[in-house]
Amino acid sequence: MDYEAFFKLKERPFKNPLEDKFFLPLPAFDELCQTLTNEPRPNFLILRGQEGSGKSSFLRRLPWVIKDKIVVAPILKTGRHFKDILRDSLVSFGLGFKCSPQIPEESLLGFFQNAVSNFVASNYGLVLVADGALSLSEENLNDLLHLLSLEPQWAGQTTLLAAARTLSSWPSPKFASAKTLEIPPLTLEQSSQYVNKRLKMAGARKEIFTPGALTTLHTVSQGLPAAINAIAERSLLTAWASNKKEITPSFINQAKASLDKPQAINPQAAKRAAGYQPGRQKIHSRPVRITLAATMVLAFSFVMVLWPKSPETKEPAPDRPEITEPSVAPLPQEVPTATPAAAPALPGQTPGLGLPTLPPVLLSLPHNTMALVVNQSLSQARLWQGRLRNSGLKAELLAPELKEPGLYLIGRPNSRFSLIFQFPPGQEVPKDVSEKLWRQVETLLPQDILPLIVADSERLIRPVHAGSLESLQKKITVWVNSQEYKFTNDLASLYSDPFTYYEPGQKPQTIARENFQVALESEARTSGDVKLAISEPLISLDPRDHNRAWVIFNLRYDSKLRQDIGLRTLILEKSRLGGDWLIKAELWIRENSLQS
Repeated sequence: MDYEAFFKLKERPFKNPLEDKFFLPLPAFDELCQTLTNEPRPNFLILRGQEGSGKSSFLRRLPWVIKDKIVVAPILKTGRHFKDILRDSLVSFGLGFKCSPQIPEESLLGFFQNAVSNFVASNYGLVLVADGALSLSEENLNDLLHLLSLEPQWAGQTTLLAAARTLSSWPSPKFASAKTLEIPPLTLEQSSQYVNKRLKMAGARKEIFTPGALTTLHTVSQGLPAAINAIAERSLLTAWASNKKEITPSFINQAKASLDKPQAINPQAAKRAAGYQPGRQKIHSRPVRITLAATMVLAFSFVMVLWPKSPETKEPAPDRPEITEPSVAPLPQEVPTATPAAAPALPGQTPGLGLPTLPPVLLSLPHNTMALVVNQSLSQARLWQGRLRNSGLKAELLAPELKEPGLYLIGRPNSRFSLIFQFPPGQEVPKDVSEKLWRQVETLLPQDILPLIVADSERLIRPVHAGSLESLQKKITVWVNSQEYKFTNDLASLYSDPFTYYEPGQKPQTIARENFQVALESEARTSGDVKLAISEPLISLDPRDHNRAWVIFNLRYDSKLRQDIGLRTLILEKSRLGGDWLIKAELWIRENSLQS
């Protein structure tokens, strides 16, 4: 039994700080929405608050509340080149297909100018959101403010919203002169409402925290939501380990002490949490033995950390995967306790560190592209983001209700198709599942289509053949060159006989290779010059079968016959005897097919 079952909860109320259903409307949030929706809107607005005051929750919820009047576009990273900021903005507008690396800065600026002019003409405002605004250089800030005032008619319709911690000094004088909104700490009444709402939404049928516990929790957390989450979560674990179904002030104080000083954990509570029950013999089950082993490892780790080291001894720092933008700021010195949550390293984690690593099936994740990997075994979903040097974890989410393993492509809820594509083909995902998922990733995701890779733990960590990525990249190069230079024989030879063609809203077509080649030759005679541009592809192996791969990229095709812009997905397979990769299925999603 875990503490959720012990307190009769459906989920952990304080482990998902950014989940929309837990959001508590506050006067500061209402003021932010009114400031952005009332005209004229400020050109530069600062959202200030202490670390852990809830700025990320505000920014996550904001697009859903003001979506009828405002387009909200997050800038993924500050402190970058102006061209990268333009590209991030266009991707947020759903114009990622116009952002290939070959496009010059002048063209990107033109795309941005046209898009914003269309927003303003349609009576929509624009808010560019820069989270972590203290990293904005003077040059970045000037570029962004200039970007939002390119056209005279934009005045009062565009805003730069910068979120930053409360500080006495700012990196630029413009910060001091800008309109500022402050997120104050929660009052005692608001703290109580915050805790009780989270418990109620998690399934609690009665109050678990006593009035005294709520008062103590407000005091020790200083009214900061991030601290409330951490302390409340730990107090539930402590009470569960002590077989108490009511949280009193003493449990709050124990939780705070265990967060401040890990070595101060109650040994009796730790023993019960590790698998003992009052008045009963030790439970000799495999999960409990694993938990006990993890407890011993943690205890040994605490000793090694606290034990004084010789000045001559220098230990190399562990090679930790890059993890940025945590969903909530932890309390100082927060470490795992000796509870069932401190289990051994799970699949997809670095042993001994507990830090997530990119699943090997994701061979290529382009810069600024995101993919959601759903681990069925653990009911866990991790949103990965491609970066220039390496990929990193963007967020951990509640796993969507996707039972069948495979590849899914889900579009924004305002598109005509909530589930665009599923391979292997099967039952479609209910629309409410798709919309619930988008509410979790809305402020994190710049693109209009989210790829999902669904598999169990063992398949997600299965070793991948070292040459798979190189072989697939060569196939994509041949595919592009064959189309651009009209090598019809070479292009047809890349496809299996037959292959399946998919397009949203239409029945799948099974096409014989011979017929396909005839069609290619006919088009080649009349198409004239062909110009083809693709983005860097996202390449993944099917977790169930590494002889099948998924390749997803944006494509632009120009000829005398047709001009196409959209997303292409190729499903490639090879024989188990080590044969060549062939295209087994193809999906074409035109840009206009996603419009409402």
